[in-house]
Amino acid sequence: MPHSRSTPNHNHNGIMEYYCYNGRRIETPSSLLYSYHHNARFNRKRSLLTLAVISIISTCGIFYQLKQEDRLLEERWNMDIAKANYSTDCEIAVAMASDLQSTRGLFASINSIVTNYQDERKLCFFVFSSLEDAEVRKQGMDCVFQSSSTSTTSSTSTSSTSSIQEVQQRDPSILPSNVQIIHKQIRRDTWEPVIYSQSEAEHEHEHKWALEYLYIRYMLKPPDLEGMQRVIWIDSDTIVRGNIAELFDWDLQGRPVAGAKYWEPLKNYLCTNPRLDRIKMKTRFGRTSPFRVNDHLNTGLLVMDLYQMHRQRILDKWHTLLLSHELDCLWTESDKAFDLALNGHYAELPNVWNVGYLGTQEHHRYNGACQKAKMLHWNGMGKPYTNEGRGISLCVDQFDEYDIVSRQNKGQCMSIVSSAVAATSTGGGVSDAIRSNS
Repeated sequence: MPHSRSTPNHNHNGIMEYYCYNGRRIETPSSLLYSYHHNARFNRKRSLLTLAVISIISTCGIFYQLKQEDRLLEERWNMDIAKANYSTDCEIAVAMASDLQSTRGLFASINSIVTNYQDERKLCFFVFSSLEDAEVRKQGMDCVFQSSSTSTTSSTSTSSTSSIQEVQQRDPSILPSNVQIIHKQIRRDTWEPVIYSQSEAEHEHEHKWALEYLYIRYMLKPPDLEGMQRVIWIDSDTIVRGNIAELFDWDLQGRPVAGAKYWEPLKNYLCTNPRLDRIKMKTRFGRTSPFRVNDHLNTGLLVMDLYQMHRQRILDKWHTLLLSHELDCLWTESDKAFDLALNGHYAELPNVWNVGYLGTQEHHRYNGACQKAKMLHWNGMGKPYTNEGRGISLCVDQFDEYDIVSRQNKGQCMSIVSSAVAATSTGGGVSDAIRSNS
């Protein structure tokens, strides 16, 4: 049969279509080519859909894994607390510490908190002292404050808010039945990880405050607080005029701490190190470099969720920053490292809960702050409880209102502490002062 030469057909678009059959090139039906393109598009869509499903499954798997890790972490955390079997019935925890020179301020601060406390829940003060100061601190505290259970002048029923206030009005040195002071010793050898620099440790003797008192607030754990997982840290150079229960119930929304901001830019406390630009701080305007943060967290008052501190590894982040700081300066004041470790991720308290810089008139920017503040903070050189500091301190009358040493004629209690301070300065040691007052 003679070979007949075929001529290509043109489809409606004018494109010649061919396909091969038994080695011969013959015309391709338009429907077959359409089917090929259709299948190719379908395969591409199926591939994209498969990738999307795999991505969703992977994301869900990662999310599930993280949730499982959080659950296991929380279970271990709660199990460790349950194993300790704490016997305390504390419901609200306040932690404080100070060196012996600031003891009068500590007494006044505790008195102000108790006086303005309006809640039936049991309030526990955890007062931390170094090994050297612990015995003198307890003697002085027991001299100033008496438990209502051991006082013959206290009411037999002080569980209600009104009876608490009645006891305080009669004698502020008598603690209501729902208030307890618990003494704790600072164990620096158990601190992990290390968050203070080697230079600070080497020059510790040159500073007024020991490292124990500077860093104990960040190292608090439930075993230090009879199992409490939430605590309010308050500096000793403060007067609290608000109800502390309001702070304890503050909604942290999953953040590790809450505190008040001060208006000075964070960069004022940082070194000009370009490494800091790698840190992105959370602000109300989005994430930005620490050098562009227009304020900073003051740690004189902190509402702390200790589980979230642990879960979010705040101290581990601080330790990592410290390693960089040891190589090349990152900050000029160590507490600002806490700001960097938090990345700005903290709940903001109203400014009335930390009206500060009252220890220097340089930053007096308040209008009626002495009367409106819920907490007055004498950070700065001037302290209203020292002779040399009263002249440059603001709102001194507010301190005098709660100065239990002068108002309740507790001068003999301060002599215990003063003797210890004098003995330490002359090289005699605290134990000599304890024997001389016993």
